[in-house]
Amino acid sequence: MSLLKSNKGFLFVFPALIFLLLFAFIPFVRIVIYSFMDYNLMNDGNFIGLSNYSRLFQDHVFWMTLLNSFLFILATPVIIIISLTLALFLRDASARNSFLRSIYFFPVITPVVIAGIIWRWILSEDYGIMNYLLSLLGMENVQWLTLYPVNLFSVMLLTVWRGFGYYMMIFLAGLMIIPKELEESALLDGAGPLRRVIDIIIPQLKPVIIFVFVISSSAAIKIFTEIYILIPGTPMGNKSIVSFLFREAFERFEFGLSSAAGVILFLISLGFAFMNIRFLEKKWDT
Repeated sequence: MSLLKSNKGFLFVFPALIFLLLFAFIPFVRIVIYSFMDYNLMNDGNFIGLSNYSRLFQDHVFWMTLLNSFLFILATPVIIIISLTLALFLRDASARNSFLRSIYFFPVITPVVIAGIIWRWILSEDYGIMNYLLSLLGMENVQWLTLYPVNLFSVMLLTVWRGFGYYMMIFLAGLMIIPKELEESALLDGAGPLRRVIDIIIPQLKPVIIFVFVISSSAAIKIFTEIYILIPGTPMGNKSIVSFLFREAFERFEFGLSSAAGVILFLISLGFAFMNIRFLEKKWDT
């Protein structure tokens, strides 16, 4: 009985550990193995060492998609600013704020395919509302979905629209745990709203901001579905590294090459998340 009590916590997490083992750890190990093999539908896989990585490093399209993936990180500060600003305005519990929270959260629960189709209509170069508004101002039409790098910023616009409501709710949760006494003391000292935000709220939200920055930037690097729906016909050099991986795996059936790209993406995401955490923590401590 004592042994059962001491391992009770492990029994609760055991199903999750089995799930991670079967659907995360084992597939990752196999991908690492495949990255060193010439593996496709025509053979069972031959060991070729670092040839897949060498092919990637010599592929101009691979480097372009990798650069594009890093460009998508530019959407992260925009999402943080918008979501934090809305959270500050909607932090008080009221019927009006509850309604607005639901409205702003609606894009989060909108399926990405439907959202992508809607934004394709909005950004259409022939009949989209964006170009219609520009024409009313006497401006020329913009090739939102075909001209590089404008099409990348169109995808960023979609990701910001879909994501700010989710991060707004995270910031609202963080604001709820800030002691009200801190703000009341600052108010008595004559601090205005902006000063209270800068000197009290933002420092108290440091862990939340780091968390949001890490998960949003990691998601930006691995963006795929929004590109697949919004700009499907653009050249591969205009897309992300995950789009490159998808093409090599499921259109060209180069599983070894796509596995190598997946390993590189994993290492970049891991390293980028680690650097983000260290940099933000060091910046706040200084």
